[in-house]
Amino acid sequence: MHFSEQDLQAIAAAYNPITKAAPLVLGHPENDLPAYGKVQALFVKKDGLFAQAQVIDELVALVKAGRYRPVSASFIPPFSNNNPTPGAYYLKHVGFLGAMPPAVKGMNPPEFSERQDSLYFNECYSVVDTQSVAFGERGGYSLEPDRVAMHRLATEYQHVCPALSYSEAVTLADRALSFEF
Repeated sequence: MHFSEQDLQAIAAAYNPITKAAPLVLGHPENDLPAYGKVQALFVKKDGLFAQAQVIDELVALVKAGRYRPVSASFIPPFSNNNPTPGAYYLKHVGFLGAMPPAVKGMNPPEFSERQDSLYFNECYSVVDTQSVAFGERGGYSLEPDRVAMHRLATEYQHVCPALSYSEAVTLADRALSFEF
């Protein structure tokens, strides 16, 4: 099956984790269990569909150990009775595959963002610590911890998907930080 960029945009736009969150699973289990995390959002960049997900540590360890490298996705057809958004493909789950190769060739391997130890701003700022930043010669202004977390997550997203602008990455980070399962 071939998905055009327009198809991918429709899939990303239709996805709503509040209505039905797609789990991260091992293989392609029929019942989508056990779940090792959930997809928070989908976005399209450079003709690719990217998933933003919360992942449990066990899955991260399995992937980093090389036990589950390739990923695959399962979609609910547009006019299936269990499709929460009839008319568009809907992400059913993201499967992490072991020895079996994915049906769709050329998919990127999963990348997990890592927490950074320090913040990076442009050169007119100097980092004091993870809670505050000094502007020029006038002393420090406090940054709220939530904004620091959002900046860190946004730069992690840009590392994983360099095609994202900073504002797009901040939007995704804001969505991730406000999302609750």
